[in-house]
Amino acid sequence: MNFFYPSDQQALFTNRRQELAILDHYHHSLIDGPVEHIALFGLRRIGKTLLLKEYMRRLRETNSAEQSAFLDFSIICSSPENFSLGFIGSICYWLLEEGNSDPEPFLNPATLGAAVLRVGGDKLYDEIQPILQELQRARPDRQALLRQAFRFPRQAATILDKKLVLICDEFQEIRTLENYPNSQNVIALLRAELQSQNIVQYILAGSAISVLAGLLSNPDSPLFAQFTRISVEPFDRESTQELANKLLSEPLEADLYPLLHSLTWGHPFYITAVVRRMGYLLDVVQRPPSTDLVKQAFLVETLSPGGRIYDFCQYVYDLSLQKAKGYGALKSVLQILAQEEGLSASEVARRLHVTSGSASDYLRWLCEVDLVVEKEKAYYFRDQVLRFWVGYVIKGIEISLTAEPMDLKGLIHRLDQQFQRVAEELGDAQESLVRELMRHFNGQAVHGEVFHAQSEVTLPVFQEVKDDISPDGQIELDAIGEGHERWVVEVKWRNKRTGSKELEKLHKHAQEQNSRAWFVSRSGFSADALHYAIENGILVTDKYGLEILRKQIL
Repeated sequence: MNFFYPSDQQALFTNRRQELAILDHYHHSLIDGPVEHIALFGLRRIGKTLLLKEYMRRLRETNSAEQSAFLDFSIICSSPENFSLGFIGSICYWLLEEGNSDPEPFLNPATLGAAVLRVGGDKLYDEIQPILQELQRARPDRQALLRQAFRFPRQAATILDKKLVLICDEFQEIRTLENYPNSQNVIALLRAELQSQNIVQYILAGSAISVLAGLLSNPDSPLFAQFTRISVEPFDRESTQELANKLLSEPLEADLYPLLHSLTWGHPFYITAVVRRMGYLLDVVQRPPSTDLVKQAFLVETLSPGGRIYDFCQYVYDLSLQKAKGYGALKSVLQILAQEEGLSASEVARRLHVTSGSASDYLRWLCEVDLVVEKEKAYYFRDQVLRFWVGYVIKGIEISLTAEPMDLKGLIHRLDQQFQRVAEELGDAQESLVRELMRHFNGQAVHGEVFHAQSEVTLPVFQEVKDDISPDGQIELDAIGEGHERWVVEVKWRNKRTGSKELEKLHKHAQEQNSRAWFVSRSGFSADALHYAIENGILVTDKYGLEILRKQIL
């Protein structure tokens, strides 16, 4: 396992207790049946792969009745032939070598058979022969190859008399295989295998959120309703501090961690980049720790060519736009949203001087490549740090890696203004805040005015807090709290009061789930909505109530 998941990566693994608990919960389905398959969603570099590596490590330490294998679909999905070889070769490698050696012999058709025999996989050797023989043909039957490859996990698990957890990272790359002649219905072939066995659990992960969601949530997809979805979110403040302390030689003053969390939005990659830059400034340049030091580290990493965040944002920006249509127009749309978010398609059209239809197309394409997300018919950057980068770098504003604090004074001022505004106004941020608040519920008694209730409300202890979307994609909740009580929560962060119809919808869902309903609305509630809330026992909180709650429990 050390070859695959070295000790330095293990040392940096932080928190993810909730996600690991969910994975453990669904792992029991592999033992007791029927097996439930899992899909992880999250931004690029949010920590999905590290989470899966840690999960594999724990599985291998605690379970002898199951085996696990890790497959990187971004590597093996270059063609149906390479996929078939990489798929079975990777599984053999994990079953026989357990991640403790170089996997290369298992990924080469000339050496795979010998590698399997060398480590005692005689029975597996017999099972891989049909695929190896097919690969030797001048024109392999691609449908036969794929069908045999998808069958192999079940066959291998049966031979070893063990259950198998099969982790497929960057799963969305499987679509590449359908671009080849005589390689159709690839996903349908996988579904047929999923439904015909109960000894292999599939865990999928991918950074192309929209693509993966389409594969799993579109009723026309063969994988519709076949997977339980788990969202991998940015870190909360406590986890941000924990990761930062693992990277620093000495802890920071307590008041610097909230600023670090705010600038990075709790994204582990951004946290790591900023903290490592801070370590350099503290240890080499001998700068004292301060709020300006945190801001300087963020600015240098984000706006300096060669900075980790700069390079990452450049990669995401270029890769995403290459996959989308209308490169030039899309750059203009992103620049508009970088200056002002929450615009409708018609507002973007006016600024771009195009028709509303064209603007809608541009925005849809940007959503498809995960640069932009649509909420309440308004459009936002999915990644706020990327938004900051686009807003400056694309206009030609860059700084030196060795920039001095005085050189950054103006940028620091603008940074303060932008991030304060975004933190106050962006709905996604408030949804994350609500979930974080719920994780700090611990039996506190809160004045009823916070929830527009006539008496004190005792906050329950939740064992798990998450967002949720139904398998058919029709019902999306911003937060669910699971414990002795179950709460379902909706957050609307907009310049419009919430009416009774939206409360009715949440109330109906809460009744179906035997849950308590809590609705958070930035602009408050209409009179009829407040009346409905009181009559039906719905907790409602506006912007000011949420701030009172935050100050009381954080």
